[in-house]
Amino acid sequence: MSTRLASLVIDATDPAAAAQFWYIMLGGTATPGRGGCHRLVAPDLGGCGLDLAFVPARWDKTAKNRIHLDLATESPHEYQVLTSLAADVGAVEVNVGQGPGVPWTVFRDPAGNEFCILEPGDLYHHTGPLAALVVDAVDPTRLATFWSAATGWPLVHTEENSAALRASERAGPWIEFLRVPDQRRGPNRIRLTLATDDESDASDLLTRGATEHGGAFHDPEGNEFRLVPSRVPT
Repeated sequence: MSTRLASLVIDATDPAAAAQFWYIMLGGTATPGRGGCHRLVAPDLGGCGLDLAFVPARWDKTAKNRIHLDLATESPHEYQVLTSLAADVGAVEVNVGQGPGVPWTVFRDPAGNEFCILEPGDLYHHTGPLAALVVDAVDPTRLATFWSAATGWPLVHTEENSAALRASERAGPWIEFLRVPDQRRGPNRIRLTLATDDESDASDLLTRGATEHGGAFHDPEGNEFRLVPSRVPT
């Protein structure tokens, strides 16, 4: 397959404010687009080529997102600085059931979408500021296998309750799939976009377990994603 991971689409009640928040957290270039959308182009995400697109929210948030971002830190000092910065620019610390003593802090960004700031750890050295894109999954290995084929990122870790992809063995972020028994409830506020130069890729994705309804694609666990020509903005 020739598909590649092109962008992460994030619902926000105020896309401009969301783009500004993530510009502060990740860098890049925040630019306005059509229909109230804003885009964070070329943030420093370890060379993975992933843009962030913020679009007007189509519904109210009613449950924890099934996809979220984890941010990396390289030292205890950087962890303290980044958590303080997030709060200073509009994030709110929350408890989503993570329990005491975990090596991360959970926040909601100004749009209400969860993300985590991780304490320093060997696994996330050399990722850049984005440690991982984390996906809740009923069957982590099955979902990771699908997304490995869809993105071209190798499946580098798999066990009963988790699986992970990484574009490079030594640098850049991970895509992690963690076992969460709860089924998806309602449309996702965070979605992936794939780009392709080959029209046959749509059929290949369906063969590998995706479904399509009215031009909208869903992965094997029902998570929405888009497939667009490489020449079209994602």
